Amino acid sequence: MSRARATPDPLARLRALAPPPAEPVEPADPRRWPAVEQELGTALPADYKALTAVYGSGRFDELLWLFSPFAPRGPGNLLDERRTTLDAYEQTRRRFPARLPLPPFPEPGGLLPLGRSDNGNELYWLTEGAPDAWGVVLFGGRSTDHEVHRLGVAAFLAGVLSGGTPTPLLPDDLPRRAAHTFTPFT
Repeated sequence: MSRARATPDPLARLRALAPPPAEPVEPADPRRWPAVEQELGTALPADYKALTAVYGSGRFDELLWLFSPFAPRGPGNLLDERRTTLDAYEQTRRRFPARLPLPPFPEPGGLLPLGRSDNGNELYWLTEGAPDAWGVVLFGGRSTDHEVHRLGVAAFLAGVLSGGTPTPLLPDDLPRRAAHTFTPFT
């Protein structure tokens, strides 16, 4: 009789790959999620909420970082980045509609900014269906090249770091690193 091996949940896989800090900087505050979601005009995925509670604000491998509604207002704050990033996306989409077919949030199935990389990559949620079913859209640095990954945020990050989610839009050496890190913002 064959037994299926238990697969850890995506956040557990991510924690094993890139251990979270003992004391996260700006971790999620569960009491504040309702106000955040009201201001955004949508609920957010449970895996993102759990990830922000465990990791707080910071970068994976000194490269990838997620916007957080608990970061100080301004760059890196999910609520502020939503406005500025979507404004820039909409301007570029008007110039290159064929290369940017995905609409901006709050249009149905629209892109909602999620994070970026130090190489200029941008991460968005693809807001199709219920929040826990949202995928991640990765844009190449300063380009309209993009990929749709039908994975939650934690599964996407774990896949990128482990090499299980290959992408030509991020550095080739990322999944080959001997160890992965998460560095809190200070």
